Order: sequence, then C-alpha cells, then structure tokens
Amino acid sequence: METQWSKDFGVLCSGAKINYQGTGSGAGISAIGNGTADFAGSDVTMAAADQTKANAACGSTAITIPITVGGVAMVYNLKGVTSLSLSTPTIAGIFDGKITKWNDPAITADNPGTTLPSTPISVFYRNDSSGTTSVFTTFLQQVAGSAWTLGSSKTITFFSGAQGAKGSAGVAAGVTQTEGGITYDEESYAKAQNLPTAMVKGAGSTFTLPTTDNVSKATGEGFTIVGTGNDLAGKMDYTKMTDGYAISTVSYAIACTKYKDAAKGSLVKSYLYYVVSKGQAAADGLGYAPLPTDLAAKDEASISAIS
Repeated sequence: METQWSKDFGVLCSGAKINYQGTGSGAGISAIGNGTADFAGSDVTMAAADQTKANAACGSTAITIPITVGGVAMVYNLKGVTSLSLSTPTIAGIFDGKITKWNDPAITADNPGTTLPSTPISVFYRNDSSGTTSVFTTFLQQVAGSAWTLGSSKTITFFSGAQGAKGSAGVAAGVTQTEGGITYDEESYAKAQNLPTAMVKGAGSTFTLPTTDNVSKATGEGFTIVGTGNDLAGKMDYTKMTDGYAISTVSYAIACTKYKDAAKGSLVKSYLYYVVSKGQAAADGLGYAPLPTDLAAKDEASISAIS
C-alpha cells in the first residue's frame, strides 16, 4: 500500500520523492528511533523504550497515526483443496506444532464434507521483527486461550519443526514451494500474489474471508484509540471482533511532530494528508480496507500538528 501511495503522491506532487522500503515493522520503528528515517510504517504501536528513542531522534514528540486497515491471511498450499476453514484453536494447534497432518481430526471438524489428505503440515513464520507476527500472535493469545502458550511479540520462537523466512515474500515463497505449507501473511500480499487463503473463525460464530467489508466490520468492533492528544496509537481487542474477519488490524505511520528540517516536515505532512484522504481510494484494490470516516477525520486533525 505504502509503495503505491509513494508512487501516486510523486505524480501528484511534482518534485516530491518518497522512498518507502517494506522492511518490517521492527525495522521501521528502529529506523525512526535512530534517525535514519523521516517517518515509519508499522502494524504495531511503539513500546515505551521505542517512543523515547523516537522522541530523541525527532527532537520532538513522535506520534502514531492510523493510515489503513487490513487483515492477516492464513495462506496455504494443499493440492485439491480450494476452500479451507480454520477455527482459532485449530490454528493455534498448527502453529505450536501439535497438529501435524492436514487430515487431523481438528481440521476435519472445521471442514465437514471436505476430503483432506494426510499430507504433513509445513509451518512457515516470519523470522524478522514483524508487526504481522505481533498481530497474529496477539490474536491467538486473546482468542485461543489455553490452546496457545507461546505469547505474543514481533518475534516468536515457534516449535522446532517450523521454518523461518524473511518478510511477506519469504514466507509466501516457502508455502508456494511446499505442498502442505501454511503461513500467516498480509492479505494485501496474498491478494497481489493470488495465493489461496483460508476462512477463519475467531470470537464469532462463522468462518469468514479477509474481504474489505469483513475487515472493516471487525476493525470497527475491536479497535480503540489509547494514545493521548495528537497521538492516535490504538489497541485491538480480538475478543470483540465477532462480525467480520477475525484477524484484522490497523496499520500506522509514525512521524515527528516538529522536524528539524522545516521543508522535510512540510513534505511529510502533505504526504500523510494525501494518504488518509485521497489515498484511501486505492485501499480496496490492493487488499486493504479504507479507514472509517471518523478515524480519518481524527487523523487529519493529528497531522495538522506536524511542522
């Protein structure tokens, strides 16, 4: 999404150049904290120590601004299976290594009437510091209960048979090349690569796909702003997300409120205004959902403080 926004903004604003690199949320937060980036993209908010570093690098308060809404998809590769449903306890069992074959009774129970092979399950996970990992494991921690014991973080030590790969591209490639593979990945990436995704049942009673409408519904139920003033950092309560796609989340931009270089601050401000306004029109086609109008309005008020 950010890559498309950067390209489109460069066309609309002659001479402007936004250099965005999709290095993962952990790297993005580190980059603004050490002063090597003027703003960062992240699927998670900053921890207190990260906030302190970002404030110091900015020379002003760094603020977190929601810029889009998206889902974390369960991407799989299973020959002959074109529709797959996975409940939260089943996903937890797969990703902690307790469910090892695709015809396991738990998966069979989620998919009545579907013939599942005895193919071994190959789990792929992000081995870089990843907001997607944090979102996925936070969802499991909140909804799976005792079925999930590995906690939540941008980096997780999965079971010994799981295979690590870097970035969305890395885990997707691992699954694509491995019969029986499964991973969690941004729905935007899965959509762009035309990868099969499973229907997921979380706190609600139905299995759903990460469509634009389903992601918007769930985010509206589960997202709450916890930041103060112009900081719009939020949290997700996945136990409240009963009427949409179960693993939905908000992605953020992290920016300084006052830049040492006023011209740079003006450019970042203009770019973020574009992102939360006209830029939202590109969301659906890229596998994201537009921001709710009330949240976009709060974003614009927050962005107005940037200089």
